[in-house]
Amino acid sequence: HLVHSKEMLGAQIATLHNLHFYLWLVKQAREKIISGEFYEWKNQMVKVLGNKL
Repeated sequence: HLVHSKEMLGAQIATLHNLHFYLWLVKQAREKIISGEFYEWKNQMVKVLGNKL
């Protein structure tokens, strides 16, 4: 609603949500790289996120 009505708060909340998601994603990727499980995790995440878009 806030985004559609062009309220600045809507854009701010969306930005915070997106930043939180990307920080979580990068943290997960870093952990999977260290544990040697990145390629399996990446393939799973591509499927999961692709279904949500």
